[in-house]
Amino acid sequence: MLTLSAKISIAQNHHKNTYKIALVLPFKSVGVHNNVGEAMLDYYQGFVMGAKQLENEGFKSEISVFDSDKDSLALENLINNGTLDNSNLIVGPVYSEKLKLVEQYCTSKNITLVSPLKYYKPLNPGNGIINFFLPDSLRMIATFEKAIKIYPKHRFYVIYEASNSSKKDAFRIKNKAVALGFNNIKLITVTNGRISSPINRNDSIIIFNTIEKTTVKPILEKLILKKGKSWIIAHHNWHSDFKSIINIDEPNIIYPEVTVSSPGDTSSVDFQRQYYKNYYSDPSKYSLIGYDQATFIGYGLMAFGDSFVHSTSNMDYRGFINHIHLKIHENEVLNFGLHFIRILEGTREEIEP
Repeated sequence: MLTLSAKISIAQNHHKNTYKIALVLPFKSVGVHNNVGEAMLDYYQGFVMGAKQLENEGFKSEISVFDSDKDSLALENLINNGTLDNSNLIVGPVYSEKLKLVEQYCTSKNITLVSPLKYYKPLNPGNGIINFFLPDSLRMIATFEKAIKIYPKHRFYVIYEASNSSKKDAFRIKNKAVALGFNNIKLITVTNGRISSPINRNDSIIIFNTIEKTTVKPILEKLILKKGKSWIIAHHNWHSDFKSIINIDEPNIIYPEVTVSSPGDTSSVDFQRQYYKNYYSDPSKYSLIGYDQATFIGYGLMAFGDSFVHSTSNMDYRGFINHIHLKIHENEVLNFGLHFIRILEGTREEIEP
C-alpha cells in the first residue's frame, strides 16, 4: 500500500545524517483540554510512529515536541530563547497567525517550515514552506486535472449555480481546460433544480460539480441515469470529513480526497494494530495524517537532505489516507496529490491515478 517512486539513484545518500525535527503544535496542555488538543496528540503519535518505523531503513531523527498554546507567550519564548535554532525542520503551528511568526523565524535561520493541517499563504513565497493542503480554488483545479488524465475521452460538463464561489470555480476550470488544450468541455448552470441546456446522452460523460450543497445530488444523478460509463465528480466538501462509509452506496459519484483508510487492507490493519499496541487507542484521521507526512518527510530527507523540498517533483507517495505529490506553484510548495474514491455498497474503492 505504501509506495514511493522517485529518481533518487542520482541523489546523494543522506542516511548517515541525524535530522532534528521540532513539532510545534497547539496541544493546549495547560487549562481546559479540548478537541484541538486531542487532534494534535493524535497527529504527534502518528508522526512519531512513522519516523520510528523508518529507522529500519536508516532514517535518523531527533524529534522535539512543544506546545505553541501552552500560554500566551509560549511561541514567542520558543523563538526568542534559541530552543529551535538547531532544527532542520519545524512542523507547525497550525493556524496562520502563529505560522506567520514561525515563518519569519525560519526564514532568518534557513529552516524548512511545514504547515501540516491547513493551507497557509506565506508572507514570502519561495522560502521552502511546505503546505500539505491546498486552498479550495487549487483543490478544484487539481481535481479537474486528475479527472481529465483518467478520463481523457469523456465529455465534461461543468455544473455551477449562481453563487459567487460556484461560478468562480466553474470559470477557473474552463480557463484551465483552455490552458491545457482540453476542448471537450461545456459549462451549464443549475437554477431551481433545472439545468440551462441539455446533456448529450450519446457521450461518455463526466459531470464536474462546483456546487457545495449536497441537495444537488439527485439532479446530477438524473443526468447520467442508465449511462454506465458516466460519472459525477463530487464537490470536495461532500463527505470530506466522514469516518464511516457504512450504508453509503453512490457508485456513480467519484469523491476527491475522502480521508478514510480501507478497512480491509492488510497494511491498514497492521498499522491499526501497531498503533493500538503503542498508544492503547485506535488511530484517528489525524494519527494517519501525521504518520503519512512523517514517512514522506523521512524519505525526502534520506534521499535529498535538507534540500528535499525542491527535489521531490518525481516523488509520488501514497499513504494510508494521504496522497502526497509536492509541486512548486507560484513559488509555493503545495501538495497536489489526490485520492479518487468510489463507494460501492459501503466499500471504499480507490480509482488508480
